[in-house]
Amino acid sequence: MREWSRLTEFAVQTALGAGRVLRGRHGEALGLEWKLVNNFKTEVDDVSDRFIRAAIEREFPDHGILSEEDDPKAARSEYTWVVDPLDGTIPYTRGISDHFSVCIALCRGRTPVVGVIHCPLRDGGSGETYIAEERMGACANGKWISVSLDTDIHHAIVGLDPGKAPGRRRLPLDIESKLVGDDGVLCVSQHICASVSLALVASGKMNAYAATRLEPWDMAAAVVICRGAGAKVTDLAGKEWELGDESILVANPMLHGKLMEMLSRRPPYTCGEYLTVIRDARSPGDIGDDDLAHRRACPHCAAFSESIDIDREKQDLEIERRK
Repeated sequence: MREWSRLTEFAVQTALGAGRVLRGRHGEALGLEWKLVNNFKTEVDDVSDRFIRAAIEREFPDHGILSEEDDPKAARSEYTWVVDPLDGTIPYTRGISDHFSVCIALCRGRTPVVGVIHCPLRDGGSGETYIAEERMGACANGKWISVSLDTDIHHAIVGLDPGKAPGRRRLPLDIESKLVGDDGVLCVSQHICASVSLALVASGKMNAYAATRLEPWDMAAAVVICRGAGAKVTDLAGKEWELGDESILVANPMLHGKLMEMLSRRPPYTCGEYLTVIRDARSPGDIGDDDLAHRRACPHCAAFSESIDIDREKQDLEIERRK
């Protein structure tokens, strides 16, 4: 094994320490605080966060801190630590799986350069720790890891998360509709913990991961790890991921390109779309070529359109009669 830098060794030891905090309270649904209608935290989030913050402020007082559970600390240098003291709060509190983690990343400017994801109960309960440093590869429990090299999109298991942002949680449904089909990926999977899903991509157990809206602490550590394992990591527009980007797409470079092409396609035109257009149309110009093509192809929508046309003709005749 190569020797990690002092920064990476610090991140590893701090994540392991926070992991010990989490292990002691696993499965307890105590001290819940609802932040949004579909997002909560526990008192353990805060305990873990204070542990990590104290360690950073003691060792690197000039560095900034961006954390899920507290206000940001401005940096007096180019470095900022991006911290999720407990990712996967639902599996953690409900005890439904071992998919929860401590995530610690270090960013130089907007570029993540160190990433650690510590999963305290994975690997049969002994814990699983993913580590990466810029241009030094990535490892899990002391073994070098690589993304899956399978480039067949039909073999792909793709992780997909809705995030927690109000008003945007339905966006992944649009992605799923493009991915899942007769000519699509093998399956789409959700593990209720973005960091563990991304770690599974880095280690080749899953093929890809996509999300439309996550927080920086959900992704930053995993970005370094996935890149170190050979993945291409961008936002959903194809731009190389940087701190501040909300969306993410991760896969080996060739599969990434195929997924980008698939996600750029217009979703299949549905009867629901057509019926909305016809219902709201006030003139022939309101009906486009896609609408007319669907009407010709779908006998049910064609019959509905004829009934709408007849009703409108009757309404026009009644208006003329009353004049």
